Amino acid sequence: MGKWREVKLGDIAFTKSGGTPKRSQKSFWVNGEIPWLKSGELNDNKNITENTEYITQKAIENSSAKLFPKGSLLLAMYGATAGKLGILGMNAATNQAVCSIQNRNGLYIEEFIFNYLLLIREKIIRDSFGGAQPNISKSYIDNIKIPLPPLSEQNRIVTKLDGLFAKIDQAIRLLEENIAHTEALMGSVLDEEFKRGEEKGWPLLKFTEFASLRHGHQFRKYDFTENGIPIVKIGQCKKDGSLDLSNCNFIDQSRLEEFQEDRIYKDDLLMALTGGTLGKVTWVEDDYGDLVQNYRVGNFFSIEGKSIKRFLMYVLMSSIFQKLVEAKVNQGAQPNIGKENIDNMLVPIPSIKKQEGLIKKFDVIMRNQAKMIESQTQKLNDLKALKSSLLDQAFKGEL
Repeated sequence: MGKWREVKLGDIAFTKSGGTPKRSQKSFWVNGEIPWLKSGELNDNKNITENTEYITQKAIENSSAKLFPKGSLLLAMYGATAGKLGILGMNAATNQAVCSIQNRNGLYIEEFIFNYLLLIREKIIRDSFGGAQPNISKSYIDNIKIPLPPLSEQNRIVTKLDGLFAKIDQAIRLLEENIAHTEALMGSVLDEEFKRGEEKGWPLLKFTEFASLRHGHQFRKYDFTENGIPIVKIGQCKKDGSLDLSNCNFIDQSRLEEFQEDRIYKDDLLMALTGGTLGKVTWVEDDYGDLVQNYRVGNFFSIEGKSIKRFLMYVLMSSIFQKLVEAKVNQGAQPNIGKENIDNMLVPIPSIKKQEGLIKKFDVIMRNQAKMIESQTQKLNDLKALKSSLLDQAFKGEL
């Protein structure tokens, strides 16, 4: 098998970060012929051949941008994509958030180092937090210790992993497709039922006739404290009914009385009113104690005798309502919808008795859907864990 030795990455590779030519310099960008990659375009792909932007040779010669050769190993250094990897399948330049790792003396195979960095990615990210987001420095990359066997053993390991990962990745893709189909199941059921209801003549009601919407408070940075009462923003609301309070802002506990009208309770019905998750619906399943509602989270309430809150949740989830939201979206810096837009929507709503029957039907389907997604997600996580286990075995010389 050959003797393994530990080396620093900087001893066997040249590491360089890319650069961004001035956007104001049009001659750097217009009619560019050189692919220019951003860190967000790295997605653990061992053969990158696609990109969205191009720069000119002049940009390479007159800016900090660098041209990296085909076969270069890339590592994203900053922000949300830190730790993402790629191997160039073409000559390309990158922005400054990408580090190119180029073979110094032919002692390693790029795919071998790629796999090792994939194995230790979480450690790299943990070691590299600077402020709010990871910041992987060039010096850190140079000092990463690599267990390095002879080239023949590297090649054997890479070949073995590629064969195993191809099968695992295929299974992962099938599971992800199944999860997507399962997630769409509830929508299909709602679509059929509301279409049938329209055909049967469910009355078309203005939103304010059967429900009401309450905005939260528009909290500012000066309101925030290190701890206290959690502020629920759209990012805290999950589709499964849970609230993720691990990365939220707080206001001082003494201000609870001041925001009584903005509190969130168990069984509240929330929807995102802005951003990329606009229209996301959350039924608050648990009691989280004291919580307050941010402005761009909508809290929805039924009107007695006209609607039941649980049925109202299914109304909000239905494509008939979601399409009305899409039609009313204001396109500014990011999409959003206001209370007035929703208040004036017309939606087919059945009698209370019919709503009660439909809630029972929908709840059974929702529970079964959740069980299927949970089972499929567990299988997905098991497959991902298997990849990590195989990587661990490979670099212990046990594969």
